[in-house]
Amino acid sequence: MPASGAPTKPSSRKKTRSIVVEPPAPALDERDRRQHTRRPTEHSAKLFCPKSGRFLSGRTRNISAGGILVEIGAPGWLCAGDSVQLTIAFGDRFIVPMSDLVAGTIIRTRQTDNPEIQTLAIAYDNCADSAIAG
Repeated sequence: MPASGAPTKPSSRKKTRSIVVEPPAPALDERDRRQHTRRPTEHSAKLFCPKSGRFLSGRTRNISAGGILVEIGAPGWLCAGDSVQLTIAFGDRFIVPMSDLVAGTIIRTRQTDNPEIQTLAIAYDNCADSAIAG
C-alpha cells in the first residue's frame, strides 16, 4: 500500500523482454570451405568424360584458381568422384585440341530447377591447371 493508505491497482503495463534470435549455424557440409575466391562468369564450356568417351556442352557459372562451377544439359550422367577434362571458350575459338583440355574431378553435383540441367562443381587435378581461371 502506498503512504496514503489507498490500495493500488496492479499495473496494466506488461513487462517485455527482448529476445535475440540468431540464425542457426549452418551444418558442417553447408559451410563455405573454398580456398580460392570465385568469380562469376558465363562462357561456353566443353567437358570430356573419359569413362563414357563422350563430350558434353555446358556453361560456366563461376570460376576460381581451384575449380569451376559448370551447368550441363545431361542430368544424372556424371557423379561426384568422376574424372573429367574440360575447356572454356573465352574467345572465338570453337575447336579445341585434346591437349588443351584441363583435368578435373567432380566434387559435387546438384540438380537445378530445370530437370534437364545438372550443376557440377569441378576441382582442377593439377594446381598449374588453375591458369584456366585467367
